[in-house]
Amino acid sequence: MTYNWTLFCTQLALLLQYVRWEAAHVVGFSMGGGIAAAFAASLPHLVSGQVVFIASAGLLEPANNQTDCAFSRAPVVHCSTDMSAKKTGDSATPKTPQYKEFRDLQASSLPGYKRALQSCYQDGPVRHMETAFDKLATIAVGPARQSLQVLIIHGTEDEVVPIAEADKIKSRVPQAEAVKVEGAAHNIVNADGHWQIVAASLLRFLR
Repeated sequence: MTYNWTLFCTQLALLLQYVRWEAAHVVGFSMGGGIAAAFAASLPHLVSGQVVFIASAGLLEPANNQTDCAFSRAPVVHCSTDMSAKKTGDSATPKTPQYKEFRDLQASSLPGYKRALQSCYQDGPVRHMETAFDKLATIAVGPARQSLQVLIIHGTEDEVVPIAEADKIKSRVPQAEAVKVEGAAHNIVNADGHWQIVAASLLRFLR
């Protein structure tokens, strides 16, 4: 199976249908950012009006022209895949210690886990989402066909998805508001002192 943006967007659309939601605001963290961009770009009628990208991937380029990365060994600890393992030779050391336990457990217990993550990197939504992000600049969403509002939240010390990725998104989606959290790493959504900024930004933006 190819784990590309089409698969994830289809799953999300089916979920909305199952819970009988006409549309929803969408928040994407890490790899989920690429999924959120693709979802809004391909199914705009299912987006209520706002999209949030937190430490968002989607526009990453392969390091040193390699086709694989630490992503293939990273843990899933949030609603979307968290690329918190950093490649160092043949080993990966997560920035947050408890990630290693999650990573090892999932890699050993979930058949096809590593292959699925590798596909996410090679086939999207970790990379190759330029077209989706570009569409967000002018797209009309939701039943009211309104302009899309976008919020970008990113940590300045993110070693997994560098802060430069937030700037890339902002350049493609000019109307986006960017919140850069000083000192925050990729675990921005659960690190004390940083998650509070994320939560406050979400509450303000989504109200």
